[in-house]
Amino acid sequence: MKTSAFIVIGLLAFVALTGCGNSSATNVQASAAEPRERGVPVEAVTVERGLIRASFQASSVLEAEEETDVIARVSGVITEIYVEEGDFVEQGQPLARIESSRYQHSRDQIAAEFRGVEKELERMQQLATQQMVSKETLERLNTRYEGLRAQLALAELDLSEAVIRAPISGHIAQRFVRTGNMIQAYQPRALFHVVNDQTLRATIHLPEQALSSVRVGQNARISLNQTGLTQIDAQVARISPVVDATSGTFRVVLSIPNEAHEYRAGMFARVQLHYAEKDNVVRIPHHALIRIDQTAYVFVVENDKAVRKAVIPGLRENGYIEIIEGIDAGSTLVVTGQNTLREDARVEVIAL
Repeated sequence: MKTSAFIVIGLLAFVALTGCGNSSATNVQASAAEPRERGVPVEAVTVERGLIRASFQASSVLEAEEETDVIARVSGVITEIYVEEGDFVEQGQPLARIESSRYQHSRDQIAAEFRGVEKELERMQQLATQQMVSKETLERLNTRYEGLRAQLALAELDLSEAVIRAPISGHIAQRFVRTGNMIQAYQPRALFHVVNDQTLRATIHLPEQALSSVRVGQNARISLNQTGLTQIDAQVARISPVVDATSGTFRVVLSIPNEAHEYRAGMFARVQLHYAEKDNVVRIPHHALIRIDQTAYVFVVENDKAVRKAVIPGLRENGYIEIIEGIDAGSTLVVTGQNTLREDARVEVIAL
């Protein structure tokens, strides 16, 4: 019986020891299987060098450098119209004609009277050499001669202005007159509107602090249409020397070549006026920059950890900002998720 008791006690001890051993092994395996701490997910890009330009942004409406209303200088009825809207006309080209018979008759009458006085003056001058005509008579006749000559010039001017001509070269933008209309001389209502769009202009208003950065001849980029797909070059043509006290802005006029008449006056334009340009500089996406209390910094990834770097920003253009000092090209820059990072935090970079 004693032997059996010893056997049972031994078996129980073996089972107890075996159970303890298995428990320790299980704990070791569980500890080894614990996952490594995951980093904060962030998006990052490699810092590169490139071109960056500083510019002022503004909007404007394209205008023709030359445009004018055509008015009548004599009264009468329109008998002929030679051009239509969209036609290109040269300076001095006839646009329309006013009935001119009255002006022709008036001119002929004055011309006939002038010729008679002219012959009379010649005869009197011959007699004056023989002292057969008084000096006063000769002076009165000469005065009449000069007056008729001036009247004849005016009559010929009225007759010539019965033909309405283009004051400038350009396109007929609008025609307001019709055949048979009665026209008064120098009336406010225009007959035609002529636009010379070989050179267009865009007028913008910039803040006072930009006055020292803008100069004549500076380049600008103009985007047309709301999509901005059409882009053209322009240059600063004129700068107003006066700052508007009410708005705190000054006027800048840009010149836009348009010899092919590809663009039209009235188009809406967005203007980028470049006032500084740097090439081969470190530049980063502007949203990667964090500003706190006048201090700018970014986060870069080094050995899977976030490292905070104080930087000095420079020019800014089209979503990029120049970094003068603080990081170099080739650094891995955090561009998304940086606002919640802390120094030395473990990060997990997600490819863009």
